[in-house]
Amino acid sequence: MGEKGWIKKVFPGGNTAKGFYSYYDHIIGSDAKRLFIIKGGPGVGKSSFMKEIGYEMVKLGYDVEFHQCSSDNDSLDGVVIPELKIALIDGTAPHIVDPKYPGAVDEILNFGEFWNEDGIRKNRNEILKITSKIGKLFERAYRYFAAAKSIRDDMEVIYEEALDVGKFYKAVRILKNEIFGTLNYAEKEGKVRHLFGSALSPKGLVDDYATIIGKVEKVYYIDSSYVKGVSNFMEEFIDEGIKKGLYMEAYHESLDEKNIETLIIPKLNIAMTTSNKYAQNYYKKIEFDSFMNKELLVENEKNLKEDKMIVEQLLNAGISNITKAKINHDELEKFYISNMNFKAVDALKEKVINRILKYAREINYKNN
Repeated sequence: MGEKGWIKKVFPGGNTAKGFYSYYDHIIGSDAKRLFIIKGGPGVGKSSFMKEIGYEMVKLGYDVEFHQCSSDNDSLDGVVIPELKIALIDGTAPHIVDPKYPGAVDEILNFGEFWNEDGIRKNRNEILKITSKIGKLFERAYRYFAAAKSIRDDMEVIYEEALDVGKFYKAVRILKNEIFGTLNYAEKEGKVRHLFGSALSPKGLVDDYATIIGKVEKVYYIDSSYVKGVSNFMEEFIDEGIKKGLYMEAYHESLDEKNIETLIIPKLNIAMTTSNKYAQNYYKKIEFDSFMNKELLVENEKNLKEDKMIVEQLLNAGISNITKAKINHDELEKFYISNMNFKAVDALKEKVINRILKYAREINYKNN
């Protein structure tokens, strides 16, 4: 394994119009060989621990997934090594992960063992005060996001009315034939993995689609402002892919966890995306406006423009609260950092890396 591995950056949870929404069940499948669930407060080094293990595996040539935290761009919620079916996951609130197969597959790594409890207890009142403040800031952000979605729904009503359903399904039929035409229907249904592709974060709306789509040969870029319409379009291909027995990855947008903005079909080396990163760099472009009644869109141009502006203002207001929450979270971390035994954390990291490498050797031995 001389060559370095690839890092794919995704979001398992998101700050949505409904509050924090999690696709944590999709971080790793039920066929996981080993799942390390890390418990411990803020600033105890969980993210650095996972990141360093991830980079170590990349150096050894393994592809690795970095599951990023939507509320802190530099922090990780999990690391997955797909080839070894091994994952490390942050199991503290709001991403509660309970062991499914204790002992057999799942293992708790309790970082609480490495802190000076007396030192932390001294700052109890300050910790409670800041934690409460963070909670309120997130609640406020979610109210802004809910308002943004409500106004965006007004735009979606206009787009839905303007959609020519006949043209829409004709395009779906042609493209389905192009993508799946040579494949037979399978006896065993395909599977879909759901994650977020983008996030409303302290740094604004962010994504790492270059790492998700990066290696895919055929990228179908969908140019559209009609979020739900695009998601419905992709759902058509998911339904077909399931019938054809394919494994697919659906990446959801940040505001509404139901809407899909990117679909990957690894076996066919195909991606469908609305990501602007592919606006000039695609295999084929799908102009969603060609399925729409242009006159109706022109008629509603003023309303759409107005709504779009309000949506942006509300999203920015929500993001501003998440940014404040991050600043407070950094303050909170200081109480834990000063009371942590990081030497013990490093020793545990070396132990876990050695165990992962042991599993890797066992897997290679079985495969050879």
